[in-house]
Amino acid sequence: MKNAATRALTITTVAALCVLQVSPAFAQFTGAGSQATNWFVQLITPLVPLACAAVGIACFTGRVNWAWFLGALCGTALFFGRDQVVTMFRGWLSV
Repeated sequence: MKNAATRALTITTVAALCVLQVSPAFAQFTGAGSQATNWFVQLITPLVPLACAAVGIACFTGRVNWAWFLGALCGTALFFGRDQVVTMFRGWLSV
């Protein structure tokens, strides 16, 4: 009985979280959110080439898997190109 109750609680919690994620208001930034994002981008922009170089050197020496390097490059490209990616997807979906 305890297992069934735990399963039901888990399903209910996941369903409630999914319902909360549907609201489009969560995706919209206010002025403070945009300013914080711009500040963070300006803060880490000089560090990104150094981090990519450090991971690349670690890959060359065999300390890190190459998948980590590719993941770091893709993550960096998506983070700094997020505005272009959103515009591209909106164009594809005609929104």
